[in-house]
Amino acid sequence: MLRSALSQAVTDELVSVNRAMQVRLPSGRKRRKKAWTTDEARRFLEHVRADPHYAAYLLVLAMGLRKGEILGLAWDSLDLDEGVLEPSWQLQRVMGELIHKKKAKTEESENALPMPDLCIKALRERRERQLRDKAKAEVWQDSDLVFTTRFGTAIEPRNFHRYFVNHLELAGLPRISVHDARRTCSSLLVDLDVHPRVIMAIMRHSDFNITMEIYAQASDKATREALRKLSESFESED
Repeated sequence: MLRSALSQAVTDELVSVNRAMQVRLPSGRKRRKKAWTTDEARRFLEHVRADPHYAAYLLVLAMGLRKGEILGLAWDSLDLDEGVLEPSWQLQRVMGELIHKKKAKTEESENALPMPDLCIKALRERRERQLRDKAKAEVWQDSDLVFTTRFGTAIEPRNFHRYFVNHLELAGLPRISVHDARRTCSSLLVDLDVHPRVIMAIMRHSDFNITMEIYAQASDKATREALRKLSESFESED
C-alpha cells in the first residue's frame, strides 16, 4: 500500500523517488507446490474413465505431458503399434489467436517417449471414439489432432482446464491445476525410487535442478518415515 501511494506521489511530482521500491522485502518461505498421491490420481482416473478426454488426462498423469502438448498432439506424432509418442507440437492461444505450432523447447522435449500399455489402449479407444464422432457429425473440421471437440475443432486450453476442474469437484478431490497434475507424475516417479536422470528424461525438464527440486519436496515423506523408524528402534522392548 505504501509503495502504491509513493508511486502515485512520484507521478504527481510530489516526490522525486519512491524509496519504498528500494526496500527489499524478505522472500518468506517458498510455497510448496501441489501434487496428488497415488490414490488420489487413481481415483481421478477412475472417475473420468468414460470421459471423451480420458486419454488426455492419462497422458498428463502417467507420462507428464504438458497441457499445450496434449491439446496439440497429432496422430502422426504417435505410433501405437511401436508404442511411442513424440510430443513435438503444442496448441496455445497467443494474442487472441489459437496457434498449433511445432515446439522449439529443448532437445529432450523432442525425443520420442515410450508409452505404457495403459496409454496405448486409451489412445486406441480415443481414435475409435473420434471416428464415431466424425461419422455422426453434420459438420466436421478435419485435422490431425488427437483431442478435439465433437465438431473436430481444437479444444480451447481454458475449456480443457475447466473440464479438469469440474471433474475434481465431482470426484471430491483436492483442487490442483493441470500443471500440478503433470507434477504429480514426477512426484509419483520419485516415490517409486526412479533415478533422477530417468525422471528428467520422462518429464523433459530443461534443467536438472527442476528435477532435483521435486526430489527435495517428495523426500519429505521418506524423511518422516525414516525418522519414525529410527525413533522406534530406540524404544526398548517390553
